[in-house]
Amino acid sequence: MDALVRSGLTADVVRLAAVGRHWRELYVAAPVDDDPDAPVIEGYIDLAVLDDGPEGPGLVIVDYKTDAVADADALAAKAARYRLQGATYALAAERSTGLPVRRVVLCFLATDGTTEVDVTDLAGAMIEVRTTARELAGV
Repeated sequence: MDALVRSGLTADVVRLAAVGRHWRELYVAAPVDDDPDAPVIEGYIDLAVLDDGPEGPGLVIVDYKTDAVADADALAAKAARYRLQGATYALAAERSTGLPVRRVVLCFLATDGTTEVDVTDLAGAMIEVRTTARELAGV
């Protein structure tokens, strides 16, 4: 486990957190939209980093993964599997903080290094989370 932690410390997004404002193991919960009957989503974000980019403040969400990944195809499949989890964190973070989430980064930790994968089509994935949560809640 120590080797995985050391590997994670080499990730670019973790280095960004080290020099800026960040929060670890951040609990987030929020309704999926402004409808008073909207379902609430929640989760624990491994790492949230404040990004003071040229377009103003926003968040980068980091989710650590310890899945074994054999090759590029396996990495893509695992990233796809975690896409909606990352989007759920992003939606809850945006709704609870009022800050836009610029990126969700999945950090696949391995003893030989960390691979960072951005959640693809984050805006679309967040819409999918909102729709699915409302459907599951029967709203």
